[in-house]
Amino acid sequence: MRRIIKFLFSLVVVLGLMLSFSTTAFADDIGDTGGTDGGGSGTNVYTFYYSYDSSKDAIVLTVNCLRPINDFGNSTSHTFSSASDSTYIPSSNPRLGSSLESAISAMNSAGGYELNISDVKAKLNNLGYYDGGNGIWRRSGGYLTYIDAKKIRPTKHTVHYDANGGTGAPADQTKKQDVTLTLRTKKPTRTGWTFKYWIASIGGHYNPGGAYTHDQDGGVVTMKAYWKDETAPSFGSFYAIPNYWSAGNGTIGFSVQDEGSGITSIVLERYSYVTRGWSTFRTWSYSGTKSLISKTLTESSEGVFKYRLTVTDKEGNSASRTSDTIYLDHSNPVLYGMETTNTEWTNVAPVINVRATDYLFGTTYTGSDLAGIEIFNDSGRCVSDGVHNAMYTLQPRDEGIHTWRIVATDNVGHSTTTYITTKYDITKPGIDGTEITYVLPDGTYVSGYCQDNIINQHIDDETWRSSNNPNVSSGLKSVILYRVTGGNKQAIWSDQTRATFGSSNTHSAFNMYYEIQRTERTASYYEIVVSDYAGNITRKKLTSQYSLLTWFHTSIDRSSYNK
Repeated sequence: MRRIIKFLFSLVVVLGLMLSFSTTAFADDIGDTGGTDGGGSGTNVYTFYYSYDSSKDAIVLTVNCLRPINDFGNSTSHTFSSASDSTYIPSSNPRLGSSLESAISAMNSAGGYELNISDVKAKLNNLGYYDGGNGIWRRSGGYLTYIDAKKIRPTKHTVHYDANGGTGAPADQTKKQDVTLTLRTKKPTRTGWTFKYWIASIGGHYNPGGAYTHDQDGGVVTMKAYWKDETAPSFGSFYAIPNYWSAGNGTIGFSVQDEGSGITSIVLERYSYVTRGWSTFRTWSYSGTKSLISKTLTESSEGVFKYRLTVTDKEGNSASRTSDTIYLDHSNPVLYGMETTNTEWTNVAPVINVRATDYLFGTTYTGSDLAGIEIFNDSGRCVSDGVHNAMYTLQPRDEGIHTWRIVATDNVGHSTTTYITTKYDITKPGIDGTEITYVLPDGTYVSGYCQDNIINQHIDDETWRSSNNPNVSSGLKSVILYRVTGGNKQAIWSDQTRATFGSSNTHSAFNMYYEIQRTERTASYYEIVVSDYAGNITRKKLTSQYSLLTWFHTSIDRSSYNK
Protein backbone atom coordinates (compact mmCIF):
# COMPACT_ATOMS: atom_id res chain seq x y z
CA MET A 1 0.00 0.00 0.00
CA ARG A 2 2.81 2.37 0.91
CA ARG A 3 4.56 1.57 -2.37
CA ILE A 4 1.37 2.40 -4.26
CA ILE A 5 1.05 5.77 -2.53
CA LYS A 6 4.73 6.58 -3.19
CA PHE A 7 4.34 5.71 -6.86
CA LEU A 8 1.22 7.86 -7.24
CA PHE A 9 3.03 10.81 -5.60
CA SER A 10 5.98 10.47 -7.97
CA LEU A 11 3.62 10.31 -10.94
CA VAL A 12 1.87 13.52 -9.86
CA VAL A 13 5.26 15.32 -9.53
CA VAL A 14 6.40 14.20 -12.99
CA LEU A 15 3.11 15.25 -14.55
CA GLY A 16 3.39 18.63 -12.82
CA LEU A 17 6.88 19.17 -14.09
CA MET A 18 5.83 18.23 -17.58
CA LEU A 19 2.96 20.69 -17.44
CA SER A 20 5.10 23.52 -16.03
CA PHE A 21 7.87 23.29 -18.85
CA SER A 22 5.70 22.40 -21.79
CA THR A 23 5.57 25.97 -23.45
CA THR A 24 8.59 27.57 -25.25
CA ALA A 25 8.70 31.06 -26.95
CA PHE A 26 11.20 31.66 -29.75
CA ALA A 27 12.96 34.98 -30.26
CA ASP A 28 11.45 35.49 -33.70
CA ASP A 29 8.04 35.58 -32.10
CA ILE A 30 8.78 39.08 -30.81
CA GLY A 31 11.09 40.38 -33.47
CA ASP A 32 14.78 39.80 -32.88
CA THR A 33 14.39 39.15 -29.18
CA GLY A 34 14.84 35.85 -27.43
CA GLY A 35 12.86 34.32 -24.61
CA THR A 36 12.11 30.94 -23.01
CA ASP A 37 9.65 29.60 -20.53
CA GLY A 38 10.96 29.17 -17.04
CA GLY A 39 10.29 26.04 -15.03
CA GLY A 40 10.89 24.73 -11.58
CA SER A 41 14.50 24.49 -10.72
CA GLY A 42 14.32 22.01 -7.96
CA THR A 43 17.48 22.09 -5.90
CA ASN A 44 19.64 23.49 -8.79
CA VAL A 45 20.49 27.20 -8.62
CA TYR A 46 20.30 29.39 -11.79
CA THR A 47 21.95 32.81 -12.04
CA PHE A 48 21.26 35.33 -14.92
CA TYR A 49 24.06 37.52 -16.34
CA TYR A 50 23.15 40.26 -18.83
CA SER A 51 26.08 41.52 -20.98
CA TYR A 52 26.80 43.47 -24.21
CA ASP A 53 28.38 41.52 -27.06
CA SER A 54 30.02 44.14 -29.36
CA SER A 55 30.64 41.58 -32.10
CA LYS A 56 26.92 41.02 -32.37
CA ASP A 57 25.87 44.47 -31.26
CA ALA A 58 23.38 42.83 -28.93
CA ILE A 59 22.56 42.28 -25.25
CA VAL A 60 22.81 38.59 -24.47
CA LEU A 61 21.88 36.47 -21.48
CA THR A 62 24.24 33.97 -19.91
CA VAL A 63 22.68 31.47 -17.47
CA ASN A 64 24.91 29.69 -14.99
CA CYS A 65 23.64 26.79 -12.86
CA LEU A 66 25.04 25.01 -9.88
CA ARG A 67 24.94 21.56 -11.47
CA PRO A 68 25.15 20.53 -15.12
CA ILE A 69 21.91 19.96 -16.90
CA ASN A 70 21.06 18.23 -20.17
CA ASP A 71 19.45 21.39 -21.69
CA PHE A 72 22.82 23.11 -21.41
CA GLY A 73 24.56 20.21 -23.09
CA ASN A 74 25.43 18.67 -19.77
CA SER A 75 27.09 21.99 -18.84
CA THR A 76 26.62 24.48 -16.05
CA SER A 77 26.43 27.52 -18.38
CA HIS A 78 24.74 28.63 -21.54
CA THR A 79 24.86 31.96 -23.45
CA PHE A 80 22.07 32.81 -25.82
CA SER A 81 23.97 33.89 -28.96
CA SER A 82 21.06 34.65 -31.28
CA ALA A 83 17.42 35.52 -31.27
CA SER A 84 16.55 32.06 -32.54
CA ASP A 85 18.21 30.22 -29.61
CA SER A 86 15.31 28.42 -27.85
CA THR A 87 17.30 26.58 -25.22
CA TYR A 88 15.08 25.68 -22.29
CA ILE A 89 15.72 27.24 -18.89
CA PRO A 90 14.40 24.85 -16.22
CA SER A 91 13.94 27.56 -13.58
CA SER A 92 11.08 29.76 -12.45
CA ASN A 93 13.02 31.71 -9.84
CA PRO A 94 16.51 32.49 -11.05
CA ARG A 95 18.95 34.81 -9.36
CA LEU A 96 20.48 38.00 -10.88
CA GLY A 97 24.25 37.96 -11.38
CA SER A 98 24.72 40.95 -13.72
CA SER A 99 21.98 43.47 -14.35
CA LEU A 100 20.52 44.68 -17.61
CA GLU A 101 21.58 48.20 -16.58
CA SER A 102 25.26 47.18 -16.56
CA ALA A 103 24.86 45.64 -20.01
CA ILE A 104 23.31 48.86 -21.31
CA SER A 105 26.21 50.88 -19.86
CA ALA A 106 28.68 48.54 -21.50
CA MET A 107 26.83 48.93 -24.78
CA ASN A 108 26.98 52.73 -24.44
CA SER A 109 30.70 52.60 -23.74
CA ALA A 110 31.70 50.06 -26.37
CA GLY A 111 29.33 51.11 -29.12
CA GLY A 112 29.55 54.84 -28.66
CA TYR A 113 25.89 55.11 -27.78
CA GLU A 114 24.27 57.55 -25.44
CA LEU A 115 21.32 55.44 -24.37
CA ASN A 116 19.26 56.43 -21.42
CA ILE A 117 18.46 53.36 -19.31
CA SER A 118 14.90 54.52 -18.70
CA ASP A 119 14.37 54.86 -22.44
CA VAL A 120 15.73 51.35 -23.01
CA LYS A 121 13.45 49.88 -20.38
CA ALA A 122 10.51 51.70 -21.93
CA LYS A 123 11.29 50.17 -25.29
CA LEU A 124 11.55 46.71 -23.70
CA ASN A 125 8.17 47.26 -22.10
CA ASN A 126 6.80 48.13 -25.54
CA LEU A 127 8.20 44.82 -26.75
CA GLY A 128 6.28 42.93 -24.01
CA TYR A 129 9.02 42.55 -21.42
CA TYR A 130 8.95 43.65 -17.83
CA ASP A 131 11.15 43.61 -14.82
CA GLY A 132 9.92 40.82 -12.51
CA GLY A 133 11.07 42.85 -9.52
CA ASN A 134 14.47 41.28 -8.99
CA GLY A 135 16.12 42.56 -12.21
CA ILE A 136 15.12 39.44 -14.15
CA TRP A 137 13.40 40.52 -17.32
CA ARG A 138 10.41 38.39 -18.28
CA ARG A 139 7.49 38.27 -20.56
CA SER A 140 4.43 36.14 -20.65
CA GLY A 141 5.79 32.63 -21.24
CA GLY A 142 9.51 33.22 -20.82
CA TYR A 143 12.64 35.31 -20.12
CA LEU A 144 14.52 37.96 -22.10
CA THR A 145 17.51 36.02 -23.48
CA TYR A 146 18.76 38.09 -26.49
CA ILE A 147 17.99 41.47 -28.02
CA ASP A 148 19.64 43.33 -30.92
CA ALA A 149 20.86 46.78 -29.96
CA LYS A 150 19.00 48.26 -32.88
CA LYS A 151 15.76 47.31 -31.14
CA ILE A 152 16.49 49.42 -28.12
CA ARG A 153 18.54 52.36 -29.45
CA PRO A 154 18.12 54.92 -32.28
CA THR A 155 19.66 53.96 -35.66
CA LYS A 156 22.90 55.58 -36.81
CA HIS A 157 25.24 55.42 -39.78
CA THR A 158 28.59 56.82 -40.90
CA VAL A 159 29.00 59.73 -43.29
CA HIS A 160 32.31 59.33 -45.12
CA TYR A 161 33.97 61.98 -47.28
CA ASP A 162 35.80 61.02 -50.48
CA ALA A 163 38.09 63.72 -51.93
CA ASN A 164 37.78 62.05 -55.36
CA GLY A 165 41.30 62.79 -56.52
CA GLY A 166 41.88 65.69 -54.18
CA THR A 167 43.37 65.89 -50.71
CA GLY A 168 42.24 67.11 -47.35
CA ALA A 169 38.90 65.28 -47.11
CA PRO A 170 37.02 65.98 -43.85
CA ALA A 171 36.92 63.33 -41.15
CA ASP A 172 33.98 60.91 -41.00
CA GLN A 173 30.82 61.85 -39.12
CA THR A 174 28.10 59.79 -37.41
CA LYS A 175 24.47 60.47 -38.26
CA LYS A 176 22.00 59.55 -35.47
CA GLN A 177 18.36 58.85 -35.98
CA ASP A 178 16.08 61.89 -35.85
CA VAL A 179 19.01 64.25 -35.28
CA THR A 180 19.93 66.63 -38.11
CA LEU A 181 23.61 66.40 -38.92
CA THR A 182 25.51 69.51 -39.98
CA LEU A 183 28.02 68.43 -42.59
CA ARG A 184 31.60 69.53 -42.14
CA THR A 185 32.53 72.92 -43.59
CA LYS A 186 36.02 71.89 -44.62
CA LYS A 187 36.56 71.53 -48.35
CA PRO A 188 39.14 69.30 -49.99
CA THR A 189 41.64 70.75 -52.44
CA ARG A 190 42.86 69.58 -55.81
CA THR A 191 45.44 71.32 -57.93
CA GLY A 192 43.88 72.80 -61.02
CA TRP A 193 40.28 72.09 -59.97
CA THR A 194 37.54 73.91 -58.07
CA PHE A 195 35.44 72.07 -55.49
CA LYS A 196 31.72 72.55 -56.20
CA TYR A 197 29.74 70.26 -53.86
CA TRP A 198 29.36 66.73 -52.45
CA ILE A 199 27.50 64.01 -54.32
CA ALA A 200 25.98 61.52 -51.84
CA SER A 201 26.02 57.79 -52.56
CA ILE A 202 22.29 57.78 -51.68
CA GLY A 203 21.71 60.48 -54.29
CA GLY A 204 21.56 64.25 -54.12
CA HIS A 205 24.03 67.10 -53.81
CA TYR A 206 25.17 68.50 -50.48
CA ASN A 207 27.13 71.62 -49.67
CA PRO A 208 29.78 71.89 -46.96
CA GLY A 209 28.12 72.98 -43.73
CA GLY A 210 24.71 71.93 -45.07
CA ALA A 211 21.97 69.98 -43.24
CA TYR A 212 21.87 66.19 -43.61
CA THR A 213 18.72 64.41 -42.39
CA HIS A 214 18.85 60.97 -43.97
CA ASP A 215 18.47 58.06 -41.48
CA GLN A 216 19.46 54.45 -41.95
CA ASP A 217 20.40 51.62 -39.70
CA GLY A 218 24.17 51.32 -39.99
CA GLY A 219 26.31 51.35 -43.05
CA VAL A 220 28.11 54.19 -44.72
CA VAL A 221 26.90 57.05 -46.87
CA THR A 222 29.79 58.40 -48.96
CA MET A 223 30.03 62.04 -49.91
CA LYS A 224 32.14 62.20 -53.07
CA ALA A 225 33.67 65.52 -54.06
CA TYR A 226 32.53 66.98 -57.36
CA TRP A 227 35.24 68.95 -59.10
CA LYS A 228 35.11 71.38 -61.97
CA ASP A 229 38.06 72.81 -63.82
CA GLU A 230 37.54 76.56 -63.54
CA THR A 231 41.23 77.36 -63.27
CA ALA A 232 43.18 78.63 -66.24
CA PRO A 233 46.53 77.02 -67.08
CA SER A 234 49.43 78.37 -65.06
CA PHE A 235 52.60 80.00 -66.31
CA GLY A 236 55.84 78.84 -64.78
CA SER A 237 57.76 81.28 -66.95
CA PHE A 238 57.44 83.31 -70.14
CA TYR A 239 60.23 85.50 -71.41
CA ALA A 240 61.71 87.08 -74.52
CA ILE A 241 65.31 88.31 -74.51
CA PRO A 242 67.41 90.38 -75.04
CA ASN A 243 65.48 93.43 -73.89
CA TYR A 244 68.10 95.76 -75.30
CA TRP A 245 69.56 96.27 -78.76
CA SER A 246 71.55 93.25 -79.91
CA ALA A 247 73.32 92.19 -83.08
CA GLY A 248 72.44 88.54 -82.43
CA ASN A 249 69.22 86.52 -82.38
CA GLY A 250 66.44 86.63 -79.82
CA THR A 251 65.27 83.86 -77.51
CA ILE A 252 61.68 83.14 -76.48
CA GLY A 253 60.98 80.61 -73.74
CA PHE A 254 58.07 79.44 -71.65
CA SER A 255 56.86 76.70 -69.31
CA VAL A 256 53.13 76.12 -68.75
CA GLN A 257 50.98 73.51 -67.07
CA ASP A 258 47.35 72.68 -66.37
CA GLU A 259 46.81 70.05 -63.68
CA GLY A 260 43.06 70.24 -64.14
CA SER A 261 41.55 69.08 -67.42
CA GLY A 262 44.89 69.48 -69.22
CA ILE A 263 46.21 71.71 -71.99
CA THR A 264 44.76 71.45 -75.49
CA SER A 265 46.40 74.36 -77.31
CA ILE A 266 49.21 76.89 -77.11
CA VAL A 267 49.36 79.88 -79.45
CA LEU A 268 52.39 82.19 -79.65
CA GLU A 269 51.84 85.51 -81.42
CA ARG A 270 54.34 88.19 -82.37
CA TYR A 271 53.84 91.94 -82.54
CA SER A 272 56.17 93.97 -84.78
CA TYR A 273 56.72 97.58 -83.82
CA VAL A 274 57.95 98.14 -87.38
CA THR A 275 54.79 96.95 -89.16
CA ARG A 276 52.55 97.72 -86.16
CA GLY A 277 50.67 94.43 -86.38
CA TRP A 278 50.22 91.01 -84.73
CA SER A 279 50.89 87.71 -86.49
CA THR A 280 50.85 84.06 -85.44
CA PHE A 281 54.38 82.90 -84.73
CA ARG A 282 53.89 79.26 -83.63
CA THR A 283 51.04 76.96 -82.49
CA TRP A 284 50.94 73.63 -80.65
CA SER A 285 48.01 71.21 -80.12
CA TYR A 286 47.55 68.66 -77.33
CA SER A 287 44.84 66.25 -76.18
CA GLY A 288 44.65 67.46 -72.60
CA THR A 289 48.15 66.93 -71.27
CA LYS A 290 48.70 67.66 -67.60
CA SER A 291 52.48 67.49 -67.74
CA LEU A 292 54.70 70.54 -67.65
CA ILE A 293 55.30 71.88 -71.18
CA SER A 294 58.51 73.82 -71.79
CA LYS A 295 59.68 75.36 -75.06
CA THR A 296 62.61 77.50 -76.18
CA LEU A 297 62.57 79.21 -79.60
CA THR A 298 64.93 81.40 -81.60
CA GLU A 299 63.97 84.68 -83.24
CA SER A 300 66.29 85.20 -86.19
CA SER A 301 64.46 88.08 -87.88
CA GLU A 302 65.59 91.65 -87.52
CA GLY A 303 63.16 93.95 -85.77
CA VAL A 304 61.54 95.09 -82.56
CA PHE A 305 59.11 92.50 -81.22
CA LYS A 306 56.98 91.50 -78.28
CA TYR A 307 55.12 88.20 -77.91
CA ARG A 308 51.76 87.04 -76.56
CA LEU A 309 51.30 83.47 -75.34
CA THR A 310 47.77 82.05 -74.96
CA VAL A 311 47.25 78.66 -73.31
CA THR A 312 43.84 76.90 -73.31
CA ASP A 313 42.75 73.82 -71.35
CA LYS A 314 40.22 71.12 -72.14
CA GLU A 315 37.42 72.97 -70.33
CA GLY A 316 38.01 76.12 -72.35
CA ASN A 317 39.80 78.05 -69.62
CA SER A 318 42.60 80.15 -71.07
CA ALA A 319 45.37 82.41 -69.85
CA SER A 320 47.51 84.90 -71.74
CA ARG A 321 50.75 86.64 -71.00
CA THR A 322 52.68 89.30 -72.95
CA SER A 323 56.46 89.32 -72.97
CA ASP A 324 58.93 92.13 -72.69
CA THR A 325 60.17 93.68 -75.94
CA ILE A 326 63.25 92.43 -77.75
CA TYR A 327 65.45 94.55 -80.04
CA LEU A 328 67.39 92.91 -82.89
CA ASP A 329 69.57 94.97 -85.25
CA HIS A 330 71.22 93.00 -88.05
CA SER A 331 71.88 95.88 -90.47
CA ASN A 332 74.90 98.12 -91.00
CA PRO A 333 74.63 101.91 -90.92
CA VAL A 334 74.39 103.75 -94.25
CA LEU A 335 76.69 106.70 -95.04
CA TYR A 336 75.66 109.69 -97.17
CA GLY A 337 77.24 112.88 -98.47
CA MET A 338 80.55 111.59 -99.82
CA GLU A 339 79.64 112.86 -103.28
CA THR A 340 79.65 116.47 -102.06
CA THR A 341 83.39 116.39 -101.44
CA ASN A 342 85.55 117.74 -104.30
CA THR A 343 87.87 114.91 -105.26
CA GLU A 344 89.57 116.69 -108.20
CA TRP A 345 92.66 118.89 -107.95
CA THR A 346 91.74 122.09 -106.22
CA ASN A 347 93.33 124.98 -104.39
CA VAL A 348 90.15 125.53 -102.36
CA ALA A 349 90.18 123.43 -99.20
CA PRO A 350 87.89 120.44 -99.76
CA VAL A 351 85.22 119.83 -97.15
CA ILE A 352 84.32 116.31 -96.11
CA ASN A 353 80.76 116.49 -94.78
CA VAL A 354 79.10 113.11 -94.20
CA ARG A 355 76.08 111.83 -92.32
CA ALA A 356 74.68 108.38 -91.58
CA THR A 357 71.47 106.57 -90.66
CA ASP A 358 70.90 103.25 -88.91
CA TYR A 359 67.53 102.09 -90.19
CA LEU A 360 66.50 98.47 -90.01
CA PHE A 361 66.87 96.91 -93.43
CA GLY A 362 64.28 98.06 -95.95
CA THR A 363 62.53 100.36 -93.46
CA THR A 364 62.74 103.84 -92.02
CA TYR A 365 62.63 102.45 -88.48
CA THR A 366 65.74 103.37 -86.54
CA GLY A 367 67.62 100.40 -85.20
CA SER A 368 70.17 100.55 -82.42
CA ASP A 369 71.08 104.01 -83.78
CA LEU A 370 74.50 105.44 -84.37
CA ALA A 371 77.27 105.35 -81.84
CA GLY A 372 79.26 107.75 -84.01
CA ILE A 373 80.93 108.74 -87.26
CA GLU A 374 84.70 109.20 -87.47
CA ILE A 375 86.93 110.62 -90.19
CA PHE A 376 90.51 109.30 -90.26
CA ASN A 377 93.42 110.61 -92.27
CA ASP A 378 95.74 108.25 -94.09
CA SER A 379 97.98 108.15 -91.04
CA GLY A 380 95.15 106.63 -89.02
CA ARG A 381 94.51 109.71 -86.90
CA CYS A 382 90.91 110.75 -86.28
CA VAL A 383 90.52 114.32 -87.48
CA SER A 384 86.78 114.71 -86.88
CA ASP A 385 83.89 112.83 -85.34
CA GLY A 386 80.22 113.16 -84.48
CA VAL A 387 77.15 111.08 -83.72
CA HIS A 388 74.97 111.45 -86.80
CA ASN A 389 77.28 113.54 -88.94
CA ALA A 390 80.93 114.59 -89.14
CA MET A 391 82.67 117.36 -91.08
CA TYR A 392 86.29 118.17 -91.79
CA THR A 393 87.80 121.01 -93.84
CA LEU A 394 91.25 120.19 -95.15
CA GLN A 395 94.12 122.21 -93.68
CA PRO A 396 97.30 123.42 -95.43
CA ARG A 397 99.11 120.45 -93.93
CA ASP A 398 96.76 118.26 -95.96
CA GLU A 399 98.25 119.40 -99.29
CA GLY A 400 98.76 116.58 -101.74
CA ILE A 401 96.75 113.48 -102.44
CA HIS A 402 95.24 111.89 -99.34
CA THR A 403 92.69 109.15 -98.79
CA TRP A 404 90.31 109.65 -95.90
CA ARG A 405 88.64 106.72 -94.15
CA ILE A 406 85.11 107.36 -92.88
CA VAL A 407 83.58 104.90 -90.43
CA ALA A 408 79.98 104.88 -89.15
CA THR A 409 79.30 102.53 -86.22
CA ASP A 410 75.98 101.69 -84.59
CA ASN A 411 75.30 100.78 -80.98
CA VAL A 412 75.54 97.02 -81.52
CA GLY A 413 78.92 97.15 -83.25
CA HIS A 414 77.89 97.06 -86.90
CA SER A 415 79.98 99.44 -88.99
CA THR A 416 80.18 100.80 -92.50
CA THR A 417 83.42 102.13 -93.96
CA THR A 418 83.94 104.28 -97.03
CA TYR A 419 86.87 106.23 -98.47
CA ILE A 420 87.30 109.66 -100.04
CA THR A 421 90.46 110.73 -101.85
CA THR A 422 91.22 114.47 -102.03
CA LYS A 423 93.71 116.36 -104.24
CA TYR A 424 94.63 119.61 -102.61
CA ASP A 425 97.35 122.01 -103.87
CA ILE A 426 97.68 125.56 -102.59
CA THR A 427 101.28 126.18 -103.72
CA LYS A 428 101.81 128.13 -106.91
CA PRO A 429 104.15 126.84 -109.61
CA GLY A 430 107.69 128.22 -109.57
CA ILE A 431 109.48 130.31 -112.24
CA ASP A 432 113.27 130.59 -111.99
CA GLY A 433 115.39 132.64 -114.46
CA THR A 434 118.50 134.78 -115.22
CA GLU A 435 116.87 138.17 -114.77
CA ILE A 436 118.23 140.68 -112.28
CA THR A 437 116.97 143.66 -110.39
CA TYR A 438 118.24 146.99 -111.85
CA VAL A 439 118.27 150.43 -110.20
CA LEU A 440 117.60 153.37 -112.50
CA PRO A 441 119.52 156.65 -112.05
CA ASP A 442 116.53 158.16 -110.39
CA GLY A 443 116.60 155.39 -107.80
CA THR A 444 113.77 153.37 -109.27
CA TYR A 445 114.06 149.62 -108.92
CA VAL A 446 113.32 147.55 -111.97
CA SER A 447 112.83 143.86 -111.19
CA GLY A 448 113.01 141.13 -113.78
CA TYR A 449 115.55 142.96 -115.89
CA CYS A 450 116.84 140.91 -118.77
CA GLN A 451 120.08 142.74 -119.48
CA ASP A 452 120.94 140.50 -122.39
CA ASN A 453 117.44 140.73 -123.90
CA ILE A 454 117.00 136.99 -123.44
CA ILE A 455 114.17 135.45 -121.45
CA ASN A 456 115.49 132.16 -120.08
CA GLN A 457 113.21 130.66 -117.37
CA HIS A 458 112.78 127.24 -115.75
CA ILE A 459 109.19 126.52 -114.75
CA ASP A 460 107.93 123.60 -112.56
CA ASP A 461 105.45 122.61 -109.82
CA GLU A 462 107.64 120.46 -107.62
CA THR A 463 106.57 119.71 -104.05
CA TRP A 464 109.68 121.29 -102.51
CA ARG A 465 108.24 124.66 -103.40
CA SER A 466 105.55 124.15 -100.66
CA SER A 467 106.26 124.67 -96.99
CA ASN A 468 103.56 122.06 -96.21
CA ASN A 469 105.67 119.17 -97.51
CA PRO A 470 102.96 117.61 -99.67
CA ASN A 471 103.41 114.13 -101.07
CA VAL A 472 102.50 115.28 -104.60
CA SER A 473 101.51 118.46 -106.40
CA SER A 474 98.97 118.98 -109.10
CA GLY A 475 101.60 119.71 -111.76
CA LEU A 476 101.76 122.24 -114.56
CA LYS A 477 98.72 122.74 -116.70
CA SER A 478 99.73 125.65 -118.97
CA VAL A 479 102.61 128.07 -119.65
CA ILE A 480 102.46 131.19 -121.87
CA LEU A 481 104.53 134.28 -122.50
CA TYR A 482 102.85 137.62 -123.21
CA ARG A 483 104.25 140.85 -124.67
CA VAL A 484 102.56 143.85 -123.13
CA THR A 485 102.72 147.18 -124.94
CA GLY A 486 100.74 149.87 -123.28
CA GLY A 487 97.30 148.45 -122.88
CA ASN A 488 97.85 145.74 -125.50
CA LYS A 489 98.67 142.21 -124.37
CA GLN A 490 99.86 139.83 -127.05
CA ALA A 491 100.75 136.12 -126.65
CA ILE A 492 104.04 135.04 -128.09
CA TRP A 493 103.50 131.78 -129.88
CA SER A 494 106.33 129.31 -130.04
CA ASP A 495 107.14 125.93 -128.67
CA GLN A 496 109.63 127.62 -126.34
CA THR A 497 107.19 130.23 -125.03
CA ARG A 498 103.95 128.31 -124.73
CA ALA A 499 102.99 124.83 -123.47
CA THR A 500 99.90 122.91 -122.39
CA PHE A 501 100.09 119.76 -120.25
CA GLY A 502 97.49 117.05 -120.89
CA SER A 503 97.46 115.51 -117.42
CA SER A 504 98.51 116.17 -113.89
CA ASN A 505 102.14 115.39 -113.21
CA THR A 506 104.02 116.54 -110.17
CA HIS A 507 107.29 116.50 -112.07
CA SER A 508 106.08 118.34 -115.12
CA ALA A 509 108.42 121.20 -116.09
CA PHE A 510 109.08 123.70 -118.93
CA ASN A 511 112.18 125.66 -119.95
CA MET A 512 111.12 128.91 -121.56
CA TYR A 513 113.56 130.61 -123.95
CA TYR A 514 112.93 133.75 -125.94
CA GLU A 515 115.32 136.27 -127.55
CA ILE A 516 113.85 139.77 -127.55
CA GLN A 517 114.26 141.62 -130.81
CA ARG A 518 115.24 145.30 -131.25
CA THR A 519 111.95 145.86 -132.96
CA GLU A 520 110.28 145.07 -129.64
CA ARG A 521 111.96 147.96 -127.80
CA THR A 522 108.63 149.68 -127.41
CA ALA A 523 107.24 146.82 -125.37
CA SER A 524 106.38 147.80 -121.85
CA TYR A 525 107.25 144.43 -120.36
CA TYR A 526 106.88 140.70 -120.83
CA GLU A 527 104.65 138.54 -118.60
CA ILE A 528 104.91 134.83 -117.99
CA VAL A 529 101.62 133.23 -116.81
CA VAL A 530 101.81 129.71 -115.41
CA SER A 531 98.84 127.67 -114.03
CA ASP A 532 98.72 124.25 -112.36
CA TYR A 533 95.95 121.65 -112.26
CA ALA A 534 94.73 122.93 -108.90
CA GLY A 535 94.07 126.41 -110.32
CA ASN A 536 97.05 128.12 -108.77
CA ILE A 537 98.48 130.84 -111.09
CA THR A 538 101.95 132.37 -111.04
CA ARG A 539 102.66 135.61 -112.89
CA LYS A 540 106.13 137.02 -113.58
CA LYS A 541 106.97 140.31 -115.31
CA LEU A 542 110.26 140.79 -117.22
CA THR A 543 111.78 143.93 -118.71
CA SER A 544 114.19 143.92 -121.68
CA GLN A 545 117.35 146.05 -122.09
CA TYR A 546 115.78 147.52 -125.21
CA SER A 547 112.79 148.67 -123.28
CA LEU A 548 114.88 150.03 -120.43
CA LEU A 549 117.12 152.05 -122.80
CA THR A 550 114.09 153.37 -124.61
CA TRP A 551 112.59 154.55 -121.34
CA PHE A 552 115.93 156.05 -120.29
CA HIS A 553 116.50 158.03 -123.55
CA THR A 554 112.96 159.14 -123.61
CA SER A 555 113.39 160.45 -120.14
CA ILE A 556 116.59 162.41 -121.12
CA ASP A 557 114.97 163.87 -124.19
CA ARG A 558 112.02 165.00 -122.17
CA SER A 559 114.30 166.53 -119.63
CA SER A 560 116.16 168.51 -122.30
CA TYR A 561 112.96 169.59 -123.89
CA ASN A 562 111.58 170.77 -120.65
CA LYS A 563 114.66 172.89 -120.08
